[in-house]
Amino acid sequence: MKTKYNITEINPKSIKEIRQIIRDSLNVIFEDNNLVLDFGNATYDDDSVKFTNFKVRLATADDPKLKDLKNYLKYSEHDFDLDKILIDRNDQYKLVGFKPRSSKRPFIIENINTNKTYVCDEKMIVRLYREQS
Repeated sequence: MKTKYNITEINPKSIKEIRQIIRDSLNVIFEDNNLVLDFGNATYDDDSVKFTNFKVRLATADDPKLKDLKNYLKYSEHDFDLDKILIDRNDQYKLVGFKPRSSKRPFIIENINTNKTYVCDEKMIVRLYREQS
């Protein structure tokens, strides 16, 4: 089977293509078996590439950032509703994740219209939830 990629060297562009080849090839199998494939970072040299954190999870499982958010909320004094739509400057956002290693801006919100994600601090999240109440 010939693929549409003609990779002759390993560089950041070809690593993206290799990642896509793996996704295209395995996603059909994974979807049929109710699984999701996650990749981590890649390290490479002149003739090889190694993907770290190659992870397979159930399709119904939460992604790692959402798991971290739920774990944070379990021990936090905040009671944020994850289904609530937050409005800021006429844009709609949803709280979608948490980065436990980030001390300044650990919360991840997603713009519902553009699907872009942004990081923000706890102060902003509290303000958005207070304004929606």
